[in-house]
Amino acid sequence: MSVLTVQAERPGAGFLEFSREALAGYAEALGRAWGVLGVGAGDRVVVYDYGSSPVAYLASRAFAPYLERGASELTGATALCVDGLADNVGRLAHVLRHFKPRFLFARAELAPLLLAGPTAMPVEQRTARLVLSADGDTPARSERVSWEGRWRGGLSLLARCDAAAFLAAECPRCRALRVPEDLYEARITRALPLRSPHEQGRGLLTVRPRFLDLDPLTTELSVRSPAKGNGCSHADLELA
Repeated sequence: MSVLTVQAERPGAGFLEFSREALAGYAEALGRAWGVLGVGAGDRVVVYDYGSSPVAYLASRAFAPYLERGASELTGATALCVDGLADNVGRLAHVLRHFKPRFLFARAELAPLLLAGPTAMPVEQRTARLVLSADGDTPARSERVSWEGRWRGGLSLLARCDAAAFLAAECPRCRALRVPEDLYEARITRALPLRSPHEQGRGLLTVRPRFLDLDPLTTELSVRSPAKGNGCSHADLELA
């Protein structure tokens, strides 16, 4: 029985209906992603995103009805959300100053506000690991390199596709995309042109959640087979 209906963020992506079990599976995916990034018991986490984003409403049972355990309960962390409006960047600065989180999850489109201009976070408040996400998209490589050089706490990406109820984090060590096989079927489809002779198997990611009755969906997430010798035996995909 459906207990929660959520509209996917991207235009035309439609709605998803969750039973208690499916909602728990989706929260488990976010909790696993937090674990991959290093979130653990006692950590403080701030989410700077809209309340309609799964990165926010799956963060704690306090944020979604019928959710028994969110990512914070699964990892033992404490989560605090700031609504992901650009106008709230000043409020976010106040939260970072006093809450002192170890991790900051933010919408990728807001990264420029945090790093440049009059709204930029003071350098002393850039100590949390910054985790960026966007529904069905990831920042360009050039943007990422630029942002990493200006954020002291390090930067990671959280791959997300709301229409497929998909969440997976990069491994901080090798940047491989850690897709839980018990939660998702995932494969590379629709081959894309290689950008260098050393690049392997680049294409679009097709996923199907095992906890929700959905057909496989080809996302707009560009992925590739990982380079050999990346140091992590679990690696099977990388964001490209």
